[in-house]
Amino acid sequence: MNRKNILIVDPDKDFMLELREALLPYSGTYQTAFAASVAKANEILSRFTVHLALANVQLAGESGIELLLHVRRWHPDTHVVLYSNGLTEELKRSAYHSGAAAVIEYPFKIEDLLRMLTTIFSRESGSAFFESVHLADLLQLIGMGHHSADVVVSAGGLRGIIRIRKGNLLEAEAGERRGVEAVAEMLSWNSPSIRTCRAASSIVGSGKAVPLHDVLMQAVARLDEHNAPKLLHPKR
Repeated sequence: MNRKNILIVDPDKDFMLELREALLPYSGTYQTAFAASVAKANEILSRFTVHLALANVQLAGESGIELLLHVRRWHPDTHVVLYSNGLTEELKRSAYHSGAAAVIEYPFKIEDLLRMLTTIFSRESGSAFFESVHLADLLQLIGMGHHSADVVVSAGGLRGIIRIRKGNLLEAEAGERRGVEAVAEMLSWNSPSIRTCRAASSIVGSGKAVPLHDVLMQAVARLDEHNAPKLLHPKR
């Protein structure tokens, strides 16, 4: 893995100094930069290549979600990891829906941070890793929050997309499969890579939007049918 540039965004100077010291032994792998505000972070992002931004959700009147949205729009190749000492399910849903690579509880151990960084960057080289959120869980979160997103799923040479609008399935494609069959197909893939994108408003579905919860229930049922052992008919 080539040396990666990490931007850490947090208004707490003592914490940033502590994190700088903890990462010094790994300077051959990670080069760090620091920003105390979204504005300063955006300035650094516009001038330098940043492979990953690690940001506090609480940024002195601002929000790490605001930074996440800016990065996803203007720097799509930059991973974003958010952390907070008050994680809620709503916050996790919002962050993952907006494209966060991970959301972690603060305080965190340096060992856990390093393990997470290795996992995120190793995916770029094609190594197989479990995602921090499984596809079924992510779809449940998006559906529960009535969010809109395009979810791109890939595994090996397979690729599919799930378009969701306000918690409803607009369309899904995976090879020749469509709709529920496509979702069931993607759920069956082993350790897929999952990426969420901003919903494209110009997309018009080929059919009526269906509640995502209902689609998931049907897809799981079809998987169960497919995996159920087939009974042999006795010879007559």
